[in-house]
Amino acid sequence: MMNNFILGGWSQSLTGNPLNEFDVMMYGMVTNLDGLTTGTQASPGWSPEQHNKPDNQPDFKGKTLWVYGGGGCSPEGRPASREEVLRIAEATKSRGWDGVDFDDECNMNIELVIDAMTELKKCQKETSFGFIAGYAYNHPETNNGGKTNEKIKTLNLSGQCDRFIHYCYGSAMWNKEDIINNVIPALKRSLAHGVPNKKCILALTARGLNDWNLNYFIDQVLDFNLGGLFIWKYEQLTPQSLETIKTRLWK
Repeated sequence: MMNNFILGGWSQSLTGNPLNEFDVMMYGMVTNLDGLTTGTQASPGWSPEQHNKPDNQPDFKGKTLWVYGGGGCSPEGRPASREEVLRIAEATKSRGWDGVDFDDECNMNIELVIDAMTELKKCQKETSFGFIAGYAYNHPETNNGGKTNEKIKTLNLSGQCDRFIHYCYGSAMWNKEDIINNVIPALKRSLAHGVPNKKCILALTARGLNDWNLNYFIDQVLDFNLGGLFIWKYEQLTPQSLETIKTRLWK
């Protein structure tokens, strides 16, 4: 653990090795929610039901989760039944995974997400929930923004979620204006919903990362005393960026 902060990242391939500095590694994205596989229904990839938790770096001491959802996940409204909830939990338990990261980019059923998290917590598995913390979240008068805000409130009240991951990027890092207009407001909004600061995770991507935006994100992790920092496309981090993260969060 990086002092009081955790570091994590996502890989879309089971052969992707976590960084030595990671506390959490997440594999996915399981976007074919009916088939519980990566890829699509027509072209499925690997499934957490068929693959054990990767052990491709035996010295890695962190937690390894699989990702339910992700960009382009379908269909909407999943999980849709108690059977799907138990299927998620059983895949995690039977294949040795340490938990599930729910990446809500397809309007998930939050009540059954909570049900799945409850089943996972019964066997000491970790749970996290990721969402896009941009303009829609910060303007709840919009339809999606209102739904996301209600989901975060409901999920927090359930007590079943270990981490609330704020995606503050798109296909690359947001521009300076979007970062300033959204990152701090999103964190303040989640805290106002009652989410403890140490359960809030700020996430960025290595695509389009530079000294200014990296340090801005680290500033918020430190200023708000968040849970930590997660990285999409971590394999594209420059040695200098990784050193900045380590130096500022380890001191």
